[in-house]
Amino acid sequence: MANPDKVLVVSGPSGVGKTTLCDRLLKDEPRVKACVTATTRAPRPGETDGKDYYFVSKETFKNWLEKDEIIEHTELYGEFYGTPKKSVDEIFAQGCYPLLRIDVDGAENLRNKGYKGVFIFIMPPNVQALKERLMKRKTATGDMKKRLARVDEELKRSSEYDFRVVNDDLEKALKEMKGILASKLFK
Repeated sequence: MANPDKVLVVSGPSGVGKTTLCDRLLKDEPRVKACVTATTRAPRPGETDGKDYYFVSKETFKNWLEKDEIIEHTELYGEFYGTPKKSVDEIFAQGCYPLLRIDVDGAENLRNKGYKGVFIFIMPPNVQALKERLMKRKTATGDMKKRLARVDEELKRSSEYDFRVVNDDLEKALKEMKGILASKLFK
């Protein structure tokens, strides 16, 4: 049975491989379930409401905030992102650990609200290569200068995390994450 006050938080700059690592972890580890977060941005091609995100209006999101139904949130590039409390509660009810793939502000919000767990920051092996990859990304939205500055800001805040995992080799990074979970989350 999962400890009902422990979550798994994975953060890192855009393009570092968080989604790929988390997807593999979820496939390999049945005790961990992904939280569906909410956003006010439009869905990207291939994204599904209720699976990738809850796509909601700004009015709905603000209403959830007022009702304290969002446990962490942030505003990025004019859009809101956050984790509905019901997403976390549903996973705990299944006896599993919620995985929250969120940004540094969201992780700070969780800590400030007293959530405990394991906080992992995914690091790029090369910051310049990451920035070049972001500039080539067709899915990137918002002002590119702001996105690139955000990478630097997030990397500076990586010291706020319990663990930093360098994603220079997917299998190696995944093995390191599994080791962290075995020793810190599942015990």
